[in-house]
Amino acid sequence: MPRIGRQASSTGYYHVMVRGINKEFVFQSDSERRLLLELLCEQHAKDSFELAAWCIMSNHLHALVKAELATLSRAVKVINLRYAARYNSMHQRVGPVFGDRYRSEAIEDEAYLLGALRYIHMNPVQANLVQDPADYRWSSYKEYTADAVHISETQKAFVLGLLGGSARRFTEFHRQSDLTLYLETGEDRESYRLAVAHKVLEQFCALHGIERAEQLKGDPERFSAISRQLTQNVGLTLRKAAEMLETSHTKVYQALQED
Repeated sequence: MPRIGRQASSTGYYHVMVRGINKEFVFQSDSERRLLLELLCEQHAKDSFELAAWCIMSNHLHALVKAELATLSRAVKVINLRYAARYNSMHQRVGPVFGDRYRSEAIEDEAYLLGALRYIHMNPVQANLVQDPADYRWSSYKEYTADAVHISETQKAFVLGLLGGSARRFTEFHRQSDLTLYLETGEDRESYRLAVAHKVLEQFCALHGIERAEQLKGDPERFSAISRQLTQNVGLTLRKAAEMLETSHTKVYQALQED
């Protein structure tokens, strides 16, 4: 897909994440999530950014926005400060609510934009909160298949246009696997990588009628194939792949040397 133009003012798409201090559940109740969403939409309404996607989890927020970088930084600071003040008041506490400065990632092309949007919407599925992203209340997923309530109509039309303008294509796109590791901390990236690896192994075993990963050791060709998928495609270390395959890292290494 084409690259997304970025002007000298740094206007472009950004994947943004804010997280509770020490990963605390600072967005756990409905009232807390509504407050965060209200603050997010206030900044959207003030033209600080165009909101293209969002998902509120118990300890962090993901958002996909189009903005000028300096304006985005100010807007997120306002959201964080106002949320912290209200949160501390509600819970009769003092001190910081968020762990550090928000994290953001500039998005340079349309393929990565769509991948980041899917990643945001699939967060609740990866966390085993729901099986279908449409069943999660606190994300923008259903705004793409029904009415846009919080996201920008312009951004909704743009995103759907990248998928042929079809809500059905949007739904199908979210069912596709994606091994890309998007904006997260190192610990979160590893957790996500392991989740992807388990899914890859599960699908491989189902495809070949295998009940337990340990049975793959008796089939050198398939053992070699899944070893390559887990280490080269997903990025697991030899030891992690060996643990998942219920074997030794030496066996995995030997399988990778085979043609």
